Amino acid sequence: MSERSDSGAGEFEFNQHEALLGSNPQLYAQMVRGVSNYGIYLLDRAGIIRSWNLGASAITGFTEDEVLGLPFEVLFTDAARFDGLPERTLQFARGNRHHKDEQPRRRKNGQDLVALCTLDAMREDGGELQVFVEVFTDITEQKQREAGLYQRATRDALTGLINRGHFTEMASMELERARRFSEPLSLALLDIDHFKLVNDSHGHEAGDLALVMFARVCQDYSRKIDYVGRVGGEEIAILLPRANKEPAYEMLQQLRLGLMEQRLTAPGGAMFGITVSVGLATLRSHTRDLRELMRNADAALYKAKREGRNRVEAWFE
Repeated sequence: MSERSDSGAGEFEFNQHEALLGSNPQLYAQMVRGVSNYGIYLLDRAGIIRSWNLGASAITGFTEDEVLGLPFEVLFTDAARFDGLPERTLQFARGNRHHKDEQPRRRKNGQDLVALCTLDAMREDGGELQVFVEVFTDITEQKQREAGLYQRATRDALTGLINRGHFTEMASMELERARRFSEPLSLALLDIDHFKLVNDSHGHEAGDLALVMFARVCQDYSRKIDYVGRVGGEEIAILLPRANKEPAYEMLQQLRLGLMEQRLTAPGGAMFGITVSVGLATLRSHTRDLRELMRNADAALYKAKREGRNRVEAWFE
């Protein structure tokens, strides 16, 4: 163990050294002091840091002298401390002897990191708590890669809204939840009026600006529980859980009027605005699935365009 620890090579296996930790924590701390590929340290029963290895310093930037004698919570982000995460972690380990989680931690330079942490409570034969030992690794880059992949898979690159595939997936789940709990649910389809004319008159860059602004306004007028997705070239869908026709219709009217007040500057300097036509459909007891609900909203959208555009129409049987 000593040779592997000093070099930082190989893999650290906590289970191989659990017996030593239980019998002599200080000797254990000395043996893992040189391990560089994992942060490993001891906490006393009060949650005070009592040892610190090379890996912990490499990951966090804190030296042994800077952390010894400080409470466990100093390793967490401000938000995590405010939320009580350090104490909850210790309490869980006290009660269950083991706690494993991905947690927000901080580096000495103030940067946040995501750590995969395993905290074990070591007890004497009589059951009395002796020490805590945590083994942790930095998984920040891994989580960032995962977040980037998820973003590209679920988000529209231009507007930042969820894309059609993800919108369909989430909306289908919400529809089933609404049906299960007998809750209202509404769906709106919004389409920019005469969008081709915007592109022809001001250029495709202006069209992109219009789409980004359109998406922003839709998000501004939506609630946190709503889903807003780009489901077509110039078409946005808004799913409104727990909203029947009346509140959904009122929100969409406010959105439509708010959008009319927006002005954009085309690359050539010309000022222009956009309007939208909106079709609204509400979940009924006999609505079969999301596809049918979207067809109903699309029929209402077609009526809004047929009746003169820049208006909200609700679907009726």
